[in-house]
Amino acid sequence: MPGTQASPSNRSRGWFVVAGVVVVLALGVGGAFLAMQFSRGNSGELAASSDAQSLVIPTVPTTLPKPVITDFVSPENPSAVGISVMTFTDLTRTTPARGDREALTTRPLTVVVRYPTVGMPTDEEFVDAPAYEPAPLVLFAHGFDISTSRYASLLHDVAAAGFVVAAPEFPMSSTVFDGAPDEYDIPDQARDLSFLITAMTGTDAPAELSQMILPGPVGVIGHSDGAVTALLAGYAPRYDDSRIAAVVAISGDFDTFGGEWFTTNDPPLLAIHGEYDEINPFESSELLVTNDPGEAMLVGVMGASHLGAVTDPETEPSVALLISYNFRWRLGGSVLAKVSTYDTASTPPLELVSG
Repeated sequence: MPGTQASPSNRSRGWFVVAGVVVVLALGVGGAFLAMQFSRGNSGELAASSDAQSLVIPTVPTTLPKPVITDFVSPENPSAVGISVMTFTDLTRTTPARGDREALTTRPLTVVVRYPTVGMPTDEEFVDAPAYEPAPLVLFAHGFDISTSRYASLLHDVAAAGFVVAAPEFPMSSTVFDGAPDEYDIPDQARDLSFLITAMTGTDAPAELSQMILPGPVGVIGHSDGAVTALLAGYAPRYDDSRIAAVVAISGDFDTFGGEWFTTNDPPLLAIHGEYDEINPFESSELLVTNDPGEAMLVGVMGASHLGAVTDPETEPSVALLISYNFRWRLGGSVLAKVSTYDTASTPPLELVSG
């Protein structure tokens, strides 16, 4: 599912390395053990540490209590946006060779993090600015043969509405890396999302993240192949993560690899699809919602293409607003946000199809 290639962001970064930490996690969803190393700095640099410590993390509970989301930053009262780039390295998985990069014995993930910061809303993003207040974590999975920078406006607007939006550059499918992309890395991308939830919210998460992220359930968004990645993490028995409490699949597609998708106890699904999607036809999301026996909503983006649904200035703000209200409802339990979700879904250029 190709996307439009985007060049890496040229924003300047201040880099410093935080000591490596090895985390052993007994995941309640699968009992898999993960180890990680964290650094903050250039997307082309990875930090190394020889004195990491092993720590045991309690088993993840089946459900997490809903966070208390304040109204200080909201879709109606957006804030300025801070941006930071971090690298988290999974020490238990390998990364195949790609382009000039040799095969790695670890899986490093460069993550672009946007979050509310103090100030009036603006298109500008403030590098390493202090967080305004703790906000729920939302992970974003980009599509195939594209980078997170192509989705900058969408991620900015969701962050400004009161969320910490973390977007990894997947090492085998993002265009920030040299070499031909690999479309068959989706299962490892789903594992990346679970790994990042642990790395960013666990007891050994970097101090700035513990002050930035509100404890509680997590939301995931994905576009195109990234939507399939998010769906695997939310609904496939082999990959699903109980900490994910809401899934937004944009321009996605239905599949059953990773095991038969969907049960009645799954997180609610919001499927968003461009009316004139030339890659995945609109029927792809109709099939998704039809096969989901739980809470599922389908919203069409009228006149939009595959990528245009989330990048066109005429449609992106409405899609970002819908996603933001949906997460305030699903992650925080806001009744008013539920009403606003349906109102936004029924306002052009959006059209509520089902749910």
